[in-house]
Amino acid sequence: MEEFKPNHIPKKTRIFNVIWAFVLIFLAIYGWLSGSFYFPGRAGSNGVTFTSLGLILFICALITAAINALLVVVDHYDKRNNETQYKMFSRYLNIFGVIVIISAFGYQYVHSQKPAVVISNGS
Repeated sequence: MEEFKPNHIPKKTRIFNVIWAFVLIFLAIYGWLSGSFYFPGRAGSNGVTFTSLGLILFICALITAAINALLVVVDHYDKRNNETQYKMFSRYLNIFGVIVIISAFGYQYVHSQKPAVVISNGS
């Protein structure tokens, strides 16, 4: 039977992941405190401004991504034989993050639509 050898994450990757996690958390805090978050679109489009529930969902996605980035660093320092648990948890975080970000964009798209029909009193 082979002896367990913990995985090794390069130092540059660990530093990048920690910095990236702090950037994502900063963006989440900024969005929460300002009450809206503008996500720029591609050339020619206006982008999306997240507010209300869309903003909360977007913040959840940012925090999920930050946790996932930090999970790589934690996995490096954890010397126990539980690599599969980290990979499984990372996969679940990825799935949850994708669902939440799609929900945020979907909610904001529906929420920001202008009414198609204007009903008046006839005057």
